[in-house]
Amino acid sequence: MKTAVQHGGGWPAILYSIRMGHRVGYRNLWRTLSSKNVCKTCALGMGGQQGGMRNEQGHWPEVCKKSIQAATADMQAAIQPNFYRQYSINQLKKFSPKELEQAGRISTPLLVKPGSTHYQPIDWIAALDRLAQKLKETDPSRAFFYFSGRSSNEAGFLLQLFARVFGTNHINNCSY
Repeated sequence: MKTAVQHGGGWPAILYSIRMGHRVGYRNLWRTLSSKNVCKTCALGMGGQQGGMRNEQGHWPEVCKKSIQAATADMQAAIQPNFYRQYSINQLKKFSPKELEQAGRISTPLLVKPGSTHYQPIDWIAALDRLAQKLKETDPSRAFFYFSGRSSNEAGFLLQLFARVFGTNHINNCSY
């Protein structure tokens, strides 16, 4: 059984940040954290147009461990195609969330055919064709659109706009 996290800040958080910087490259992490952006975990606190590592009142340096975790997850390499051949869906179900995240970024659409035991990477054209066909076959009143709370406000706006054009107001994200 895993032990509960004992520290949310202080030296353990600083050491964690150093390990993450080592994994993705300190220069890359610095460039990302000091850029003009918002926090990917709470949509506040990264300085916005003032530049990164500032809190809502402009104090510098202000950055949280979760923001570093989200930034480094986005900066890691893509999952290699052999990963999906090597691990079955049942094996992947046994991975911890940390192990799944450290496997890399999903950079291609994945398909599970009926009876298949593994994810199969497919190209974007095939994936979008399948999606378009499924949307054509779906009654908008039975559709539900769900997006990540780590999405930008603009991405969330576009998804809800797409859902409304599709004909539904059944929209949610993991932040609710």
